[in-house]
Formats: sequence, structure tokens, C-alpha cells
Amino acid sequence: MFSRYHIAAIAFTIISVYGLNRYIHQGGLDRARRWLIAIALLAPLFDPIYWLWEWQRFGRLSLNSTLPLYLCSLFWLLLPSAVFLRPGRWRQIALACLASVVMVAVTLGFVLNTYLEYYPFFSFIPLRSLIYHYLAILGTSLLWTSGYYQVAPGDQWRAFIPVGILLIPALLLNVYFGYDYGYTAGGLGTPIEILSRALPKPLYLIVLYGGWFLINWGLFYRRVPLRPKKDRSV
Repeated sequence: MFSRYHIAAIAFTIISVYGLNRYIHQGGLDRARRWLIAIALLAPLFDPIYWLWEWQRFGRLSLNSTLPLYLCSLFWLLLPSAVFLRPGRWRQIALACLASVVMVAVTLGFVLNTYLEYYPFFSFIPLRSLIYHYLAILGTSLLWTSGYYQVAPGDQWRAFIPVGILLIPALLLNVYFGYDYGYTAGGLGTPIEILSRALPKPLYLIVLYGGWFLINWGLFYRRVPLRPKKDRSV
């Protein structure tokens, strides 16, 4: 991690994502939607590609690491809903989660990519991960710069509905098999492990996700009402 190649990749991401956002913004909402559609069709391919690679190399799938139950997995799970659904409750939930929780998660996943601790930079696993996170950073930032995502009162809470749904199977798999999806086993091998070692497990999860909620609120929604204002003119 933070080798010269990794630092170069971070610099390239900052510059190119900024440039692409400017270019797409100049083309208006239609251009942004075309890009989001392309990303929404491309992003779901990354997990099946990994499954095929793992099966070909090892003859099996490691269920402790290959299921789409990571916070970063929410990008490809939710983006099709945000792009293809008509305006409605679930679409707003997907947009709120993508534009805040997922945006932070994929950015951290790119910068603190733990695969680079175990594999050479120019090998399948880290390159696949970095390209996926690059697409996710581009896609989530584009939701803001294009105006495709319009913040609504209550999005603070909506943003965490998909997280709560994802944590249900993640917690069950942790209880029965000890898997670390959603950092439920302590974020092994990540900086989050420092927190999990210092706290009992239930308190650790409360602090982790409660803190994430507050940070998310502060970064994206501190000026947004908690609920829609009632129309008192009637």
C-alpha cells in the first residue's frame, strides 16, 4: 500500500475524475445519464469476473470473501435502481446511499486498498479492485456534479437503509461462520481492526456504524431537514 504505483493511481484518479466530471457536466443531464447507464451495466461484471478467476485458479469459491456483502458492493447493487427506476421511494433511497455512504466507502477502499499489502500492484486481484473502485468514485461523484441526485429531507436516514439490509446477512454469516462482511468480525486487516480490538463486539459495531452515520450526516446532510415540512397552507 502507498507504493509509487499506488500513489500514482491515486493522483491519476483525482485528476481524471475531476476532468471527466467537468466534461460530463458540460453535456448536461442527458450526457450524465448515458455515462451512469454505462457504469451501471459495467460495474456488476466485476464480481462474476472474480468468481470465474477464482474458480479457474483454485477450483472453488471462497464464500468467506467472494459474496457481494461489502459496503463497496452496494455501488453495483444500487446503481441500476438509481439509473433505471422511475422516481420513487426506493430510487431516492438508492441515490442517497450511493451519493454519501457508498461514496465514502469506495474512496477509502481505493486509498486504503488492503489487497496491495498482499499482492503485487500489477496482478489481477488489486487491479480489478482498483478499477472497480475507480468506476465507483466516478459514478458517485457524478451523481452530485451532474445534479442527477437531488437531496431530499430525510435522506440522512434513507442513506443507511441499504446498509441495514446488507448487515442482516453479514451478521448471520459472522455468527455462524465468523465471516467479516460489513466489518462484522472486526475489519480484519484494515485500520478498523484497531477499533474492534479496543471494544467489545456489540459496542464496536454501535460505535462503528453510529460514528459512520454522524460523519455521513456532517459531510453531506447537516443542513438538510430530518423530515419533509408539512404544508400548513391547507
